[in-house]
Amino acid sequence: MMSTVLPGRTSAASRSDAQPSAASRALLLVLCAAALSGAACGGASTPTRHTLIDSRDNYDPRSLDPALSTDVPTGRAVSLVFDGLARFTASAELVPDLATRWEVSPDGLTYTYHLKSGVHFHDGSLFTASDVRHSFQRALNPATKGGRGWPLYPIRGAKEFAAGTAKSIEGLQVVDDSTVRFTLTEPFAIFPKMLAMPVTAIVPKNTPANFGEHPIGTGPWKFVEWRHDDYVLYARNAQYHDGPPKEDSLMARIIPEMSTAEAEFEGGNVDVLWLPEQATPSWEENDETRALLQSAPSLRLIYAGINTTHGPLRDVRVRQAINYAIDTRMILRRLMGGRGVVAAGVIPPSLAGYDSTRAPYGRHVLWTYCHTPNGSTFDMLPRGRLPKLKSPTEQIGVEARLDIKRRLRIPHPF
Repeated sequence: MMSTVLPGRTSAASRSDAQPSAASRALLLVLCAAALSGAACGGASTPTRHTLIDSRDNYDPRSLDPALSTDVPTGRAVSLVFDGLARFTASAELVPDLATRWEVSPDGLTYTYHLKSGVHFHDGSLFTASDVRHSFQRALNPATKGGRGWPLYPIRGAKEFAAGTAKSIEGLQVVDDSTVRFTLTEPFAIFPKMLAMPVTAIVPKNTPANFGEHPIGTGPWKFVEWRHDDYVLYARNAQYHDGPPKEDSLMARIIPEMSTAEAEFEGGNVDVLWLPEQATPSWEENDETRALLQSAPSLRLIYAGINTTHGPLRDVRVRQAINYAIDTRMILRRLMGGRGVVAAGVIPPSLAGYDSTRAPYGRHVLWTYCHTPNGSTFDMLPRGRLPKLKSPTEQIGVEARLDIKRRLRIPHPF
């Protein structure tokens, strides 16, 4: 892994976006005007509109099925339509959701969850403990091809079931309609947090074949329509067990280009706009637009992965030299508006487990040798929205091209 930066704050349109979040202070900003009122924000929108329009997704969800939630848009959609046994608040605190409480045995191996009664799925069926068992078996079943069942692996027999070598999950027991018990292979203190991940959201035991296109959950929003690469529309669940949303409907618009999303926001056609870090200064300078800015904790680790099986990159000294040459503080200051912290690991300061004694990757002079006398060339393939910048690694002969590839030329010696 190359030098990393933890950016940080994003906001949710409502409780329904209960994604795990929290990092450092004063980080990523989101524009969210009149977030839970009838009026839209930005431009000349009509105050009679009662649909909250969110533009944070810039590509189509993979699916609306929790078992297939391997991307951010799918995870966001899952948080709207479904509930888990627990959920994260906007400040990353774990709270009960479909469970009222849970207990852990003294040896840390057994967790007993007590479930809410009287909760119904959007199709009217009653939620019970058997739905929990079905949901977890379905997420782990190789036939589902979810690829993200690891939050359930701490349960005894879950890995074997996922591998197809067991017919049931040994450590999953339905005690009665309102109680489910999990036995782990070993103590795992953060296990309750695993049950707040999107893949562990609860689906009805009679799951239809086209579930990824027509989801049914217990969440605050009911699925209405999905026009691929355009929008997903949801309706208010008036019977939601934790109190219904204030808006009649919610539309998640899919807008690939930031400039288009910003224009739609300014025209009053979008209520929630994700604002990239480098764009926030211009909005903060204006009193009118600054009043529209809201922030909330976010969990994003920005990094560049290194293929350690490729040529000179197999040498740890070469990898260290590349890391030392990258000025992460400059990136944080100039490209992210100072909205984040230089990572000293993968856990941000606001989460339990953060090590305050661990120093970020240092900037030192490392003299080492490459595998060829004239240096080596590597290709870097960026993903997502990346700004164009001149490479900060020219001191070690790195040539950068961010529009398509980065070509890294490592001279001899450093």
